Amino acid sequence: MNIGKGGGRRRRLLFAAGFLVLGLIFGFVSLALGPLGLIEALIVLGLVLVQVRRLPERSGAYLVGFSIIPVIALASIVFRLPACPSPVPSTAPQCYAPLAVPALIAYVIAGLIGAVLLGTTLRRL
Repeated sequence: MNIGKGGGRRRRLLFAAGFLVLGLIFGFVSLALGPLGLIEALIVLGLVLVQVRRLPERSGAYLVGFSIIPVIALASIVFRLPACPSPVPSTAPQCYAPLAVPALIAYVIAGLIGAVLLGTTLRRL
């Protein structure tokens, strides 16, 4: 079986799409399960980043997918609700924790790094 030049490119694009979906799943898990989900998603990220020199499109796609759902969810919370006061009273109205803004910034940075990595790699394919 002889795979032509286009077959290798198509295969790498398919794997990148798979890693994008994997990133979407673990991005959701990182928010849904709290710290345990974030640790799990970071372990998978570490395993993906081991291959960054050989297959950078996989790492870029994972980072882009990993950041999409958390950025949408956290941005909607931060822009819709007020910040919680420092000592949170027991009868506080709906508000977001101070940790939400740094988390949003971290997810945005991860997504941008992934987009740059994925874009430069796909341009070379």
